[in-house]
Amino acid sequence: MKKKIIPAVYHLAQNKKIGPLFHIVGMARKDISTKDFQEDVIEHLHERIPKLQKRNAQHVSKTFSYIQGDFSDAKSFVRLKSVLKNIDDTWGVCTNKLFYLAVPPDHFKDIFTNMARVRLNTPCGGDFGWTRVLIEKPFGRDLHTAKKLHTLLKKFFVDEQLYFIDHYLAKEIVQAITHFRFSNNIFETSWDKKSIERITVRLLETIGAEDRGSFYDAVGAFRDVGQNHMLQMLSAVTMKYPRDTSATQLRRKRAEIIDLLEPWTHKHIKEQTFRAQYKTYRNIKGVTKNSDTETYIKLQTQLTHPDWAGVPIVLEAGKRMKESIKEIEVLFRHPALCVACTPDNHIHNKVVFRMEPDDKITIHFWTKVPGFEKKLEERTFTFFLYERAQKVQYVEEYAKLLFSAIAGDQSMFVSEQEIEAEWKFTDPVISAWGKDIVPLASYTPNTEEATQSAAHIGAEIMPKIPPIPKEMAIIGLGKMGANMAKRMMNQGWRVVGHNRTAESTNELIQEGLVPAYSIKEVIEALPKKKIIWLMVPSGKPVDDILFGKDGLTHYLKRGDIVIDGGNSFYKDTIARAKKLQKYGIKFLDAGTSGGPEGARHGACLMIGGKKKDFQAVEILFRDFALPDGYQFFEGHGAGHFVKMVHNGIEYGMMQAIAEGFAVMKKAKFRLDLTRIADVYNHGSVIESRLVGWLKNAFQLYGENLDVISGAVQQLGEGSWTVKTAKAMKIKTKVIEEALQFRYNSEKHPDYTGKVVSALRGQFGGHPVFKKGKSKSLK
Repeated sequence: MKKKIIPAVYHLAQNKKIGPLFHIVGMARKDISTKDFQEDVIEHLHERIPKLQKRNAQHVSKTFSYIQGDFSDAKSFVRLKSVLKNIDDTWGVCTNKLFYLAVPPDHFKDIFTNMARVRLNTPCGGDFGWTRVLIEKPFGRDLHTAKKLHTLLKKFFVDEQLYFIDHYLAKEIVQAITHFRFSNNIFETSWDKKSIERITVRLLETIGAEDRGSFYDAVGAFRDVGQNHMLQMLSAVTMKYPRDTSATQLRRKRAEIIDLLEPWTHKHIKEQTFRAQYKTYRNIKGVTKNSDTETYIKLQTQLTHPDWAGVPIVLEAGKRMKESIKEIEVLFRHPALCVACTPDNHIHNKVVFRMEPDDKITIHFWTKVPGFEKKLEERTFTFFLYERAQKVQYVEEYAKLLFSAIAGDQSMFVSEQEIEAEWKFTDPVISAWGKDIVPLASYTPNTEEATQSAAHIGAEIMPKIPPIPKEMAIIGLGKMGANMAKRMMNQGWRVVGHNRTAESTNELIQEGLVPAYSIKEVIEALPKKKIIWLMVPSGKPVDDILFGKDGLTHYLKRGDIVIDGGNSFYKDTIARAKKLQKYGIKFLDAGTSGGPEGARHGACLMIGGKKKDFQAVEILFRDFALPDGYQFFEGHGAGHFVKMVHNGIEYGMMQAIAEGFAVMKKAKFRLDLTRIADVYNHGSVIESRLVGWLKNAFQLYGENLDVISGAVQQLGEGSWTVKTAKAMKIKTKVIEEALQFRYNSEKHPDYTGKVVSALRGQFGGHPVFKKGKSKSLK
């Protein structure tokens, strides 16, 4: 009351947010007069408000009165109702009533029951007034007791009357996150796992639990701030776009994202949670002698939502830390292409939402250092929400909470669904800690001892593989191979490159490629442990490089690794693996999707072979792929099989798009096909990269696609899928007809074929122009 409510009321009065018909009745066991209570109000204001205006303090104190009462005594509530009725009669209105419970949860049942006996739980004016209840945390001790609380409340109140307080929702910085994201489009289009590498929520305090020992000892750091404040902060940065800023929408979106936190496992709790207690904690009055209550926590989790899956989320909170830091840090991924970066300097952008020691949003970015050298330096753009001198802890937050409750706005209050989702996440950890699965550590107050001990939580987990030199060879430097070489060099790899024609090799020397003009030179330029990636056409070219007169088998030794990253037929891959096994050469197949652009900026990889061989070079696949863009499938040929089916599906999808646009082109309406492709690619169920590429083709060549050939090439992948499906006695009608269309298009080219060709040119850089025509594909 003295820290939050009284100063908040003064703040509301100063800002003219309360009118003359406003009164506060205090009820507690203490036997004092209203005059004494009003003097206490003034005293508390002097303690909490700098530069207090005496006249205003006197005025505010007059809005308070007091009655003595016991929460378990029904007669006390009869007296309370009488006092409230006298106010109604004096003002000549049926007043709206806001009941604020600054009491331990143990008293709730008595209070609500006694309120209901004298009908204080219902408004006196029917539809023309309201009665609302503000309830402070803790909302139970676990999911079971939280549900019991909600069941109790529902006996006496409807949802619209209930206002559960988590004052962090009223903090300006937490509200600012919502508007920073959803009122601007600078970052929101990149606000997911594709661009964000890690999210960290920190609530570190230099103060301890000295002034509330018995309360804190009963809850601990996780229940005190982890189960509520930290999850609300996390929901602000991860919840999906609300339709509007109504309480219903915001509360629903917060609950949905909290409910999608990954379920805990015994192993995960043991490896990715940490708890500790500062060394003087047990000396605090009210703390039990052998207390195992944690005063510091650190946990790593993640969300199962498809936009966030795989992004580590670190929650860290503690008392008596070296410095006070309350913030959310959103760390962006290292750029796929970075001018002036070096392999050992993986720069990151980040956005930090901080509430202590200053309320501010800081954007960290990188720019070139002025001068002759290509060096980068980190700069920041900072937006301060407050001048620190204007802010007193809790006052503005509770003023906003009271004002919102009076206004009937529940958006800054926690819903029942949010509370239960929070406990669902918290309970398994607290239960496991209670069984000492994670031993309680200790730390010296006001040092970095706790954070250093917990440094392993949230640290990047590298694949558990033997370290290998980041050196490889790429054979085949066409569009795909050349772009792969550039990406891998950007990722810190030393790349030896060889191509059938020396011209393609020479073009990459200035990019950092180590040139090799024969297979023998490739082998000589690599370290003892050799990794060779083939990016050549399927069939005979692969066999020639592996087993030909000057093939790899003449030079490689046992344990060397060859990866076929081209589109080989999976049965050929199985046969090659058996043949290479006789030489002791390890063989992996990697279906590579994404076209030349994917090879440059991050591909999608489907990998087959033996798992131990994959694990030995997993870091190569991780560096080449998009985030979460690679998967291993056991068995030689499995990767190429998955990629083969992928290409068959691609045939069907491209054919459907082409046929649809051919129908629209011939329609009687004067349809703008470019705009149709554009609208299809903004939220429709057929939104895709293919539709986006078609729009690009229309913009480049016109909607008639005059320079594009209507005869569509096919390179075998679609026929492999059809052939394999027939052998398996599985119908693939769509893919088969798309393949047959391509065969027929050579003799009967048409507009549908033009669309398919245009798409192939856009994503794969394939030759698609009519004879005698030559235009840029990009």
